Amino acid sequence: MAELEVADVVSLLAGAGIEASDPGLTPIPGGASRETYLVEEAGGGRRWVLRCDPPGSTSFAPLALERRLLDAAESAGVPVPHVVAAADAGDEALGERAGYLMDHVAGDSVAPRVLRKDEYAQAREALPAQLGAALAAIHSIAPDPIEGLTTPPGNPALAACELWEAEIDRIGQPLPGVEAGLRWLRLNAPDAPPRNAVVHGDFRLGNLIVDGDGLAAVIDWELAHGGDPVEDIGWLMIRSWRFGNDALPVAGVGSLEPFLDAYEAAGGTRPERAHLLWWEAMGNVKWAVICARQAEDHLSGARPSHELASLGRRICEPEWDLLSLIGEAA
Repeated sequence: MAELEVADVVSLLAGAGIEASDPGLTPIPGGASRETYLVEEAGGGRRWVLRCDPPGSTSFAPLALERRLLDAAESAGVPVPHVVAAADAGDEALGERAGYLMDHVAGDSVAPRVLRKDEYAQAREALPAQLGAALAAIHSIAPDPIEGLTTPPGNPALAACELWEAEIDRIGQPLPGVEAGLRWLRLNAPDAPPRNAVVHGDFRLGNLIVDGDGLAAVIDWELAHGGDPVEDIGWLMIRSWRFGNDALPVAGVGSLEPFLDAYEAAGGTRPERAHLLWWEAMGNVKWAVICARQAEDHLSGARPSHELASLGRRICEPEWDLLSLIGEAA
């Protein structure tokens, strides 16, 4: 697979009717599953963001599906970047990789900065209600019309158990705490929801662009699927995404009840506490297995990376939180 070149990006823009003046191509750090680049015209002109698969690796959802999800989310009123151009795998553009260009959205997606810097103090006050409204808008989207979006048959909770058990088996590494948690989750699975919705799958600080006023855009849709909307709320609450602000369960910025009030006011269905705790526990299973999967990419040589290797050392954190939540439920 050919290396990515500026000429490929210029060609991609030209195909969308956009003539760019001598753009630069700068990697944006932070994504462990896909490559992201800032595309900027010379002299500080227009800016776009390019997202593509790295050589030798793919993520859970194809990039073409991500594009369709962004379009659907934009139509539903979710703040997302607008997609301006795209290439499919095998196209000459982007060195035969799949990828797409979207408008640049100003702001910050690095969670510790959002949680600590004074310039985001006003944003932190606004975020809980904004996150509730954005999730309600996402969950208003019906999954069936979106081509390629997977909605597991039957109960989404039991389907999640099967998915992450299969992923553990594929990785081939023992994760005893996670496996014990999965046994409890199977025995205590909530009923299937009245209707399936689009689930973002990775809704948390780090996948949200925040500016001085709060939520500017929801990004990184690679774990999206159809299922139980409470999954997104449980994922948002896991302790790993609080970055030390443990007393604020909603992404380290807010309390649960005001967030749920905003979610309900925007059209979401308020979950029961036991239902939410189950998905928070499952969120820790998911994060532990994702850490193991990404560490395995490094260990196997598929994607040598210090960042991926370091994620392997984080598995014990969600394992501990998973077992703590099971103890709370008991």
